[in-house]
Amino acid sequence: MANPLRGSVPLQVGDRSYTLSFSINALCELETELDQPVAAIVKTIQNPEALRLSTVRSLVWSGLQDHHAGISLSEVGILISEAGLQPTITKVGEAFRLAFPQPEAGKGKPANPRKAKA
Repeated sequence: MANPLRGSVPLQVGDRSYTLSFSINALCELETELDQPVAAIVKTIQNPEALRLSTVRSLVWSGLQDHHAGISLSEVGILISEAGLQPTITKVGEAFRLAFPQPEAGKGKPANPRKAKA
């Protein structure tokens, strides 16, 4: 079951529900699959004109690995076709944003617990 507090987003495909999440392991799988660092992948995602369908398929594939390990790239292509490209891209974007939460306003860096008391 998708849990947004843990960075999970549901992807509805017909009557089936899948869970997308971009954990460290999923992001490492994505980097390996695309042979790019995450920062370069983020830039690609942010430029719709440069976004390739194979990149979308790899994003969905890696995002499914935590909860649906073993699903193949070609199976993911079929899922995307069934779910619809734009709804799938929207869900991937949500899951990707949850993987990189923004710090809360007014909160600085956490205190260093090892710092000696004066």
